[in-house]
Amino acid sequence: MEYRCQLKPANQLIPSYSGFVMPLCEKCRTEDCTNPIELKKISVLGVTKKIKVYSKGIDINFVISCEGFLSK
Repeated sequence: MEYRCQLKPANQLIPSYSGFVMPLCEKCRTEDCTNPIELKKISVLGVTKKIKVYSKGIDINFVISCEGFLSK
């Protein structure tokens, strides 16, 4: 099922007290999600990390809220 999500471009990191806000998909356990989520290598302040991102074409976005989010 394709859930409605609020997206933020990956090149606009959101700072928080504990570092930077990471995409919800990293902590999601929804089994029936059909959104275009891919595991990509992203550089965060020079450190390369594998992160699940919402990817359509050349646009890479972080999911910051989602209707189908179920935490682990």
